[in-house]
This record gives sequence, structure tokens and C-alpha cells, in this order.
Amino acid sequence: MQTCIHCGKEFIPNHRIRNQRYCSDKKCQQARKNRWQRKQMAKDADYRDNQERSLKKWQASHKYYMRKYRRKHPEYVVRNKYLQGIRDAKKRKDQAGRILVKMDALAKGFNSRRGKLFKLIPEDDRNLVKMDALTVRLVPLATIKSVRRQ
Repeated sequence: MQTCIHCGKEFIPNHRIRNQRYCSDKKCQQARKNRWQRKQMAKDADYRDNQERSLKKWQASHKYYMRKYRRKHPEYVVRNKYLQGIRDAKKRKDQAGRILVKMDALAKGFNSRRGKLFKLIPEDDRNLVKMDALTVRLVPLATIKSVRRQ
């Protein structure tokens, strides 16, 4: 018996696989593959180059994939905007904690209404630089936090 290094469950190793460290569960095998791929990307320039060319080829043949994905998964869009704000704040230490978009003086980023916090999100996804306070949708922060945990 041996213990899987991914899930921690005990398994009987296959006698044809020397030094087997992962069980045969799909998630464990995917973790094994991901680990191998990260090592290859770090050490093998030819492998990395091939992966990059393959990705560009796939992206060229699936031009509108992300547009369609975002349309079908609005929770992804909300989560991504929230996390992008965090990433941008980390990049710019002078504006730590602020959101990337400029907002009207009436909307200071977060508003309190009956004790609940809301984040202002532009209705139009293309309008990322400036927005008018009258064209926003109020989304409870609890919604964003629950999407973030998933």
C-alpha cells in the first residue's frame, strides 16, 4: 500500500509503474499531468515554444470563444472584474485598494444602504475607463464574495 501525494488516500500501486506516487483517481491523474506540464514549461524551451504556437493556432481558429463564454457565464464576468481590480491595486501601490475605473463624485466606489455594502459595476462591459453614476448596476458584495469562493 502507498499513499497518494495528491488526495492522501491509500492505493495499491501498479507493478508496471515504477515509483508510482498518484492513485488512479481522475483528479489525482490530472494533478500529476499538471505538475509534469509545469516542470516541462519551466525547463524545456522547445516544449514551451510548441505550447505557445499551439495556443495561438487554437485562438485563431476559435476567435469568439471568450466573448461567447462571457455571455453565457455572467458570474465569471463579475468575478473577473472584481479580481482585476485587486490585481491592478497590487500593481499600483500608490492607489492600493482603489478600483481601476473613474467614478462620479456621487458614487465613491462603495455605498451603504440599510447597512449593506454594494459595489458599483458598469452596465456596459466596454466602458472601463469612465462611467456615469446614473448608469451603474448595484450588486451586493456578498454576491461577489460568494462567486470568489467558488
